[in-house]
Amino acid sequence: MDTLDFLLKLGISMAIGGLIGLEREQHRDAETVVAGFRTYPLIAAAGFLFSFLETDGHIASAVPIGLGIFGAVSLAYIYIRHSLRHTGFTSPIAILVTFIIGILVGYGHYVEAVAVGMAVTFVLLAKGRLHEFASAVTEADMMGALQFMLVAFILYPLVLDAGPLVVNGFDVSSVVSLPTVLLTVILVSMISFLSFLAIMYFGSSKGLAFSGLMGGLVNSEAAAASLSGFGARHPAIERQALAGILLANAGMLGRNVAIAGFSDPTLRVALVLALPATVMVALSVLWAWLAQDGPPAGKRHRLRIESPFGMRPAILLGVLIAFISIVVYSIARGPWGEVGWAVYLTALLGFVSSAAVSFSVGSLAFTGQISPLVAGEIATVACLVSTLNKLLIVRATSRELAGRSWKMLAALVAAGTAAFVAVDLYLRLQLGWSG
Repeated sequence: MDTLDFLLKLGISMAIGGLIGLEREQHRDAETVVAGFRTYPLIAAAGFLFSFLETDGHIASAVPIGLGIFGAVSLAYIYIRHSLRHTGFTSPIAILVTFIIGILVGYGHYVEAVAVGMAVTFVLLAKGRLHEFASAVTEADMMGALQFMLVAFILYPLVLDAGPLVVNGFDVSSVVSLPTVLLTVILVSMISFLSFLAIMYFGSSKGLAFSGLMGGLVNSEAAAASLSGFGARHPAIERQALAGILLANAGMLGRNVAIAGFSDPTLRVALVLALPATVMVALSVLWAWLAQDGPPAGKRHRLRIESPFGMRPAILLGVLIAFISIVVYSIARGPWGEVGWAVYLTALLGFVSSAAVSFSVGSLAFTGQISPLVAGEIATVACLVSTLNKLLIVRATSRELAGRSWKMLAALVAAGTAAFVAVDLYLRLQLGWSG
């Protein structure tokens, strides 16, 4: 190792240690700082020096020796904190991790060292928020997360390595790719769960509009029902509840465009869906903003939505995707072909899950089972059906709120339909797309 390389690695290790030490210095919670802005850079430098002694051949087992030494230092730090009547093991663990970061730099793993340093600093810096987050997560959420990990890290690799699925001589894999379906379930569940946690953590403070938007990414029907019920119980803030319902529908539309793009990487299906969805989202945001112009929401509300990190929602989504894919494929290969009206009736499954419809037809278009135009038409109609479904949900939950919302939701469907017809005619007549 030449001098310049030595100085560069020393500087990087001390800079990362300094970042961690600065956080420890600034967020000491009025406690006496035993190790802070000066100590942590020295710890990282020590890690680098131990790795240098080993890689340069001076001491054969320098790194294990250093780990033993700083493991003892961490234990001594725990004893010192206990003597000062301080609780917690975060700082002693941070000492050992900072030492290992220095070792990583010494071995030339710069990116890994910086990534670990940033992650450690974030965890230390977000102490308060992480504790609040932990208090918001329930036992059911934790169980759902474990079930999700079962799907993502055990079931998905098993399906990925499995051969084609043949039933009565028919290769189901040619219509429904189980690994792709599971991957979609995983991605949708992750997006939904992050939105769910945002509602749990920020929802009651950010307001009904924020909760509605995030709820649309999780389950727009459940969000609409919860907001409608809340508006019925508290008539003074019906307008804010309506804004939340409109934004829940907007979140659903944006999510479905993304799902269509994921299932059909050529983006042709998403192209058909994009303009109607954009028009409807724009109107939803405008009307939600206008609806907010009323008395402030004095009461806090947290949407009653089931955590999407569970086996039941994941399995339901996967089964719906497989079912819709097989139904559309079977009809398209029937006597009428994909131009028959029967294939478009599958869009009515948007009452159940417009996301499953969007993915299913997008996947079939990508594999050549149906045309992208037909797939985009079905996905668009499913989104329109889902928007109409919000009106039915509001009507069943709150007649007063239904009186306010029916014109807006009906106008959304009308505007989306007009945009859809315009796009469809343009693609057919000007670009020569066929369906």
